[in-house]
Amino acid sequence: TTDKSVGYIALEESIERTALGIVGLEMGKQLHLDPESIYEDLEFDEAYTNTVGSGRMWLYDHWGSLDADRLLSHVMHMAKAMDVEYVVLDHVSIVVSGMQDGDERRMIDNLMTKLRALVEECGIALILVSHLKRPSDGRGHEEGTSTSLAHLRGSAAIAQLSDMVVGLERNQQDTEHKHLTAIRVLKNRFSGETGVCDNLSFNPLTGRMAECNFEAL
Repeated sequence: TTDKSVGYIALEESIERTALGIVGLEMGKQLHLDPESIYEDLEFDEAYTNTVGSGRMWLYDHWGSLDADRLLSHVMHMAKAMDVEYVVLDHVSIVVSGMQDGDERRMIDNLMTKLRALVEECGIALILVSHLKRPSDGRGHEEGTSTSLAHLRGSAAIAQLSDMVVGLERNQQDTEHKHLTAIRVLKNRFSGETGVCDNLSFNPLTGRMAECNFEAL
């Protein structure tokens, strides 16, 4: 739980799925795997009140591509009317996928410029999720390939206009280490420090990730 207000814009899942995931993290259970169980779980009401039902979390009810100006107006509304301090946008590519222009790079350039200006105007923190393009050597990121700024999909503006860029690396095909994720700082406008900063282990029973001692993948 936190006393900060958060706005969550997930464009690839329903708000019901998002809410179950967030409440499940509070409970240490993957509720979406067995949603009927929540009606019998005595911990659910308290976990819901502490998270999604706290009045500090706002979920945007939308799926699929979203007009850029409409997206900006919703983020502005969250910041100004709801006092949201953190906005999570998942993910940038789907925002422009339904636009008629067809030039993904130029559309992302324009979107990133507008988002950066909005962040400065509203004084919010925007956590923007970006998919990656496949590396030229053919080995995908799902097999543990190290991330880099050059792998950001669509436009260099994603890296140029961000204060921090963090890559998550996991080899999901490795039987022994498939639940281990390396966190790599690719850009750090504040201190300049980059490189692998931590490693996390995913617990498939609780849905949570915890720090672990493990060399970068």
